[in-house]
Order: sequence, then C-alpha cells, then structure tokens
Amino acid sequence: MTCKLIYLARRAVTVSREDWPRTWRSHAVFASQFPVLEAKIDWMRYCNRINSDLPDISSAHDGVAVAASPSLAGLNGAGFADAERALIDADELRVFDMLTPNFTYFCDEQPILNGPLGEVAVFMFLARQPRLTHAEWDAMWCGEHADVARNIVATQDGPTRYVQNLPLHDPLPLFPFDGIAEAWFASADDAAAALMSGPLARLRSELARFCDLRQSVTMLTGVCHRWPKN
Repeated sequence: MTCKLIYLARRAVTVSREDWPRTWRSHAVFASQFPVLEAKIDWMRYCNRINSDLPDISSAHDGVAVAASPSLAGLNGAGFADAERALIDADELRVFDMLTPNFTYFCDEQPILNGPLGEVAVFMFLARQPRLTHAEWDAMWCGEHADVARNIVATQDGPTRYVQNLPLHDPLPLFPFDGIAEAWFASADDAAAALMSGPLARLRSELARFCDLRQSVTMLTGVCHRWPKN
C-alpha cells in the first residue's frame, strides 16, 4: 500500500505570485533539516499552478504538494518534539496563508494507470453530490468509476500516470473534498489537450454523475521542486 500526503496551498499575503515558487521551495529546504521527514518519504513533488484560460481550471490556489510513503506514520509528523513542531509552524505561516493541517489530506493511493510521474500534473479535488453518503461515494468512485476510468485513460493521448487518492479521514472543514485524482503528463500541452477534448474531458463528464463539480477544484500544475532530485 502507498500512503499519500496531498495539500492544496495558497501563499501568504506577504508572498507575491512571482516569488511563490522560490519561497515554497525554501520551506522544503527548511523542513529537510528534520531527518524524521525525509527518512520516511519515498518521493515528493511541489507542483506550481500553471495559469490557463481553460474552462473550469482553478486560479484560486497557488500549488499542490504530494508526497508518498509506505506508511501513514511517515507522513503525519509523528516523532516531532514540541520545539521542532513550533519551528515548522512558524515557517509555514511565513509561506502559506494558514497552517498546513487545515488543507492537508492523508490518503490511500489506488493506481488506475501505474506509469511514471511527469513534469506536469492535473489534480482534481472532488466533492461528492449531497445526495450521496461518504460510503456510497467511496463505493462508486473506487468501484464502478475506477473501471470506467481505467478504459478512458488507457489511450494514446492519455496521461503517463493516473491514480485515485482516497482520504483516510473526514473532509476538512475549509477544504471539504471526498477524493483526489492526479493525472501526470510529459508537458503542459499534453495536459491541456487532455482537458479540452481528450481523456480528462471524458473523465470529468463521467465524474459529473456523482461529483459536485461546482464545489470541486481542478488544478493544472508544473513541477517546481522534487525530492529525490533525480
């Protein structure tokens, strides 16, 4: 099993959009001084928002971070001393508009197309339709929809990798999502084509059957920081 940490970030008011990628990367450098983090993470990507005129692509957030680990304990900050946690919190407020626990999801990954990470990723933070319970939505997304998605993304113009991330906890009050999908591409042009008339356009039509797309967030992003570096 692969556990994931995924967060949907907004920059602090003191950080300009132009300075955001550099400032965000500096937070990763700061956090790397705490061995408890990197020792338990298999890989991590900071994905900066790509500005786009495509319909239904969010510009309300600045980036998405995603990290993978064999266990939840490798991601949830267990093992920090109180003084270390205070230092991390202070640096988070230098970079973000609030502390990361307010917008961080811990998930179980369900691969649909188990290929390589690319340089560009489309993240879909999905909210269920109100008529569905959590259990009903989970069953639909991980069951019937997963089979449909597998056929949609397995095309020549599809992503290099597509996974569904099922949260291991209730939706967050300020970011109330029920699932997070991530699609990886070699380039922004490939991702844009998939969103306009390719597999991601077809996926969004399928998701509309049981997701409230008006309350969902779709982000087009490019990798601006990675660990390991290779």
